[in-house]
Amino acid sequence: MGRILRSVNPDKPVNCQHTSSISRSPVNAMNDVIIQCFNDYFNFPVTEQEIAEGHFKVFKTDKKDFLVREGSVATDYFLILNGYVRTFYIAENGVEVTIDILRTGEFASSMYSILKKAPSFENIQCISPCTVCRISEASFEKLAVSNSKWIDFGMQSLKAALLKKEEKILSFGKLKGKERYAKLMTERPDIIQHVPVQYIASYLGMQPESLSRIRS
Repeated sequence: MGRILRSVNPDKPVNCQHTSSISRSPVNAMNDVIIQCFNDYFNFPVTEQEIAEGHFKVFKTDKKDFLVREGSVATDYFLILNGYVRTFYIAENGVEVTIDILRTGEFASSMYSILKKAPSFENIQCISPCTVCRISEASFEKLAVSNSKWIDFGMQSLKAALLKKEEKILSFGKLKGKERYAKLMTERPDIIQHVPVQYIASYLGMQPESLSRIRS
C-alpha cells in the first residue's frame, strides 16, 4: 500500500530537471527549484517573497505513495517537480481504471473534491519516486487576492486541463487502440519508457495483453 508523503530532507536539494543550485543554502536552493519550474513549464513568474509567505510546500514521495485517496476531501494542488503520477478509480468489479498519467511540470489534483468540498471519487498515486510542490486551495486564494496574475494563472491551468480531457474524449471516440498508442508515443514518448504497461493500457482503454501485441 502507498504511504503518506514525507518532507524533503533540507540537506538534499531536489532538482526540476536541470536546475543547478549546489552553492546555495538548502532553503534558497529549494526556492530556486520552485521558481524555475514555474518559469520553465508555465512561463510564469513566482517571487521569493511569495515563497517566503509559506504558500508552497515541497515533499518527496516513494513509489506507490498516495497524494489523494478516494473518499478523502482534497484541499491541495500538486505540481510535479520530478517523477510520474497517475489518477485512477476502482470500478465496481474491483479493477483499477487509470484516468490520467501526469509528469514533471504538470499539476495533479482532485478538482471535483476541492471545489465541491466533497469526498474524492479518484485516487492520485505516484508511479515512481516523486518530488512535488503542494499548494493548498486556501493559499491559492490568498495569492489571487494579493496579485491578479494568479487568477490568470488559474484560468490558464483550468483551460489546459479541460483541453486535455476533451482531447482524450475525442481520441477515444475517433481513434482505434493502436492509433491512440501511436499518438501517445509521438506526443509523450517518455511515458512509454517510464510508466508500467498496465497503467498505460488502462489509460488507453485496453487490456495489457492487447497493448503488448501492439508494441510487439
